[in-house]
Amino acid sequence: MRVTSDFLGDLLRPQAAKPKGPTSRERAAANRVAVLRAVAAHGHLRCADLGAACWPGARYGLQMAQRTVRGLVEAGELLARRNAHGSVSVVLTRPGAAALELHGVPARHGLDLASVRGPTYAHHALTSRWCVHRQAQGFEAWSEYALVNGYAPVTAQQLLARFRKMPDAVLVKGTRLWLVETESAPKATAELVRIVSLAEHVGQRVHAALPYTLAGVIVLFDATLNHAGRVAKAARERWGSLSAADQAALASRVTLAQADIGLPLVWRGCTETPLALAMRS
Repeated sequence: MRVTSDFLGDLLRPQAAKPKGPTSRERAAANRVAVLRAVAAHGHLRCADLGAACWPGARYGLQMAQRTVRGLVEAGELLARRNAHGSVSVVLTRPGAAALELHGVPARHGLDLASVRGPTYAHHALTSRWCVHRQAQGFEAWSEYALVNGYAPVTAQQLLARFRKMPDAVLVKGTRLWLVETESAPKATAELVRIVSLAEHVGQRVHAALPYTLAGVIVLFDATLNHAGRVAKAARERWGSLSAADQAALASRVTLAQADIGLPLVWRGCTETPLALAMRS
């Protein structure tokens, strides 16, 4: 066999070095930005929520969140505040919002958010935790806070113009969009009728300027409470004059998201089923 100089050159040439992965310092910096982004999107979150949002499925996600939050609080980019349930939530400070803007992420500080200590805390916390849950499943999920502040791909003004109602969140997958309503306290039947009536718009464009089509309505609530029966009652009131087939078709567009919640607001999972009009309250 004749050995050429090209062959020998290939053997002797140093092998290209494998690309290096991120250093521990780079990973820590990425973790800090991820936590800041999650807080910015929801206004305020607990460490348990941040662990699920930034390290979904990780065995030590909570510990990673606690460590990262501790560093951000010490750096003055997050502020720890006592929430209405007596635990701790964190909000962005002005330096935290400025740090995100340097990364091209729009953000505002949460120093003046009344929902941390106010009566709407449970409603906000449940909605945010469900959004994190669905994001881990590959969806885009945006709470009312993100909609109002212009962080979502659809604006509060566009939703109000189209549906005459502001949802508590929206869920997006491709060009499909779901409206989400959270029931943390009993609503009047008339308000529940308004909510289920949104299902009549399924299949229609959300807004002329957007690519999204309404895919359904999701009602989120604590599974231990009888909101399912109250929603079914409102649906029967709205669609009672229609045929059984039409009622069933409309009801299938409404999903009941029943969250398994421990005290104080410990997320254990969520079961989602279509609305069944056979329920009686």
